[in-house]
Amino acid sequence: MDKFLEQSCRRVQTTMIGALSKMENSFGHLWGHFKDGPLTEQEEAFADLWDDTRNSILNQGNKEIRNLKQDYMRHSADRIRQAGAIPLTMQTKFHTQIEDPKNKKGSDYEN
Repeated sequence: MDKFLEQSCRRVQTTMIGALSKMENSFGHLWGHFKDGPLTEQEEAFADLWDDTRNSILNQGNKEIRNLKQDYMRHSADRIRQAGAIPLTMQTKFHTQIEDPKNKKGSDYEN
């Protein structure tokens, strides 16, 4: 996978995890996030709500990462298709033969 794509995916993951961490730090006391003992009934209800919300956020973020990868691959394929093909070059000591991928004719250029 391309380094730019890897970094982009990592940034999306970091954004998701960072946002979840901030939510836990700010509101975790509602579901006993920092509590060592048993949870109250209300904390258990908030814990269930948080688990559902957290899973939804992670699922959405992972979906967006998959979409990012698909967009990147589609963009890469489109660039290759727009170019016509990957040009082939054969070089010798005195001449360079360049094949035009669109009309399949080569042209000689002296060095």
